[in-house]
Amino acid sequence: MLAREVRLLFRKELSQLLRNRGAMLSALFLPLLMILLMPLAQIFSMSSAHPRDLHLPPEVPLPPGLAELRSDPRAFLWFIMTPLIATGCLLCPAVTASYIFLAERESRTLELLVALPVRVGQILQAKLLAILVLAIPVCLGFYGVNAGLLLTRGLGSPSYVLMLGVMLLCALACSTSTALLVSLLARDFRSASNLNGLVLGPLILGSFTLMAAMPGPTLAAGVLALLYTAVAVGTTLLAMRVVTFERLLR
Repeated sequence: MLAREVRLLFRKELSQLLRNRGAMLSALFLPLLMILLMPLAQIFSMSSAHPRDLHLPPEVPLPPGLAELRSDPRAFLWFIMTPLIATGCLLCPAVTASYIFLAERESRTLELLVALPVRVGQILQAKLLAILVLAIPVCLGFYGVNAGLLLTRGLGSPSYVLMLGVMLLCALACSTSTALLVSLLARDFRSASNLNGLVLGPLILGSFTLMAAMPGPTLAAGVLALLYTAVAVGTTLLAMRVVTFERLLR
């Protein structure tokens, strides 16, 4: 059970976030594009594809993640769709956290919390919960549309669709934890954007690289889920070691 202080702070954070038009547009636009629209375009274009449509000379080398492309055009869909969904989930909480932390810091309303009988850990719990409560339904809702189409059109196995959902949740946890660390280190929106690029850029690039290196989309999605979980645990532990009221207020 959450402490009473965390529940009260969570309601305040969520209410402020829902009233922030910029935060809401950012939280909705990126998942809409990366998790729904772009994968949908791939799904509909792949629905009419057949192995005979492929014209790959046998001497053309392919990475392990695309080796199935010689006999199954769906391999290209999996190769693109998995990191696209991961990217949308990595970006959504990161952008929202910039608003929920930095906007409040710039408006100096964080200073009011110092006078309240709450601990800094409770403040962070409430903020992170607000980010997840907004990001999880949005990302899962968009993912659910694609998951249903993959299964009904025979474009993905149940195990792949399930692992894709697990990877999505792990990516959200990873992004939320890195957003916490970035927001503690950044002084303004510009520095937060730069730090987010430094942190998330290699993760996104690594996701596409891993998809090319791993044979089989289900295995690749599982390895990505483990990677995101490890990053989430590491960055959370690091953030908790440096977090103080002074770090929040500076």
